[in-house]
Amino acid sequence: MKIFNLLILASAIWLWSAQGIAGEKIVSMAVLEWEPYAGKKLEKLGVGSEILTAAFNRAGYDVKFYFMPWVRALKDTETGKYDAVCYGYYSDQRAKTYALSNPFMESALVFCKHRDSDISYQSIQDLKPYRIGVVRGFVNTIQFDAADYLTKEEANNEILNLKKLLNRRVDLVLIDKFVGQHLINTLFFADKDDFEFISPPFKIHPMYVMFSRKVKDYEQKLKVFNNGLQLITRDGTISKIMEYHGFR
Repeated sequence: MKIFNLLILASAIWLWSAQGIAGEKIVSMAVLEWEPYAGKKLEKLGVGSEILTAAFNRAGYDVKFYFMPWVRALKDTETGKYDAVCYGYYSDQRAKTYALSNPFMESALVFCKHRDSDISYQSIQDLKPYRIGVVRGFVNTIQFDAADYLTKEEANNEILNLKKLLNRRVDLVLIDKFVGQHLINTLFFADKDDFEFISPPFKIHPMYVMFSRKVKDYEQKLKVFNNGLQLITRDGTISKIMEYHGFR
């Protein structure tokens, strides 16, 4: 009799546990280590991660972040291994491949040069003489990405590009300004005064969460995020998060 009762109790505990796991509302997010927006060592995983979490939390969802190289994040999300990937700039191809959220932050894309360089430009054609460091898999602008007359040298991340710029292996690096400032202020191999941003920004990009169309409930999670984003924008939560992380 005792064994029978124990079996019933064990079954009940297993069922309760299974229901609890099944009932959890979790969004799996593939993300690049892209400080200060996202980083495993940053407080609350970075300003962007905190905004994403706050928006989903409004509907009772939690976010689990998986850090990985950008190209892999795009591919694994496209195939449905993860619910979404962040932080994406818009492109027509991405809009076809993924379901894009409402924009939640802006990225100022700028050219960075060595302080000893006198490079300036008025149009994209003025960049023809220069070697430009870009990150593999990144969308920059339609015109720039299609410009086969430009010399674009790919690297796996911004740190490698900044090293190449420091060593004069490229003449310019195209980079998000906040990412560039953060990296330059924390690089151990360079003096922050070695780098200079060219004003004005080359492009101001809205940033999106890109949901996998291969995940069966992606439309629900997209709606939940957009609604949550609207709520934290209206009540000032998003402004407080950005201010806390030094974005205001």
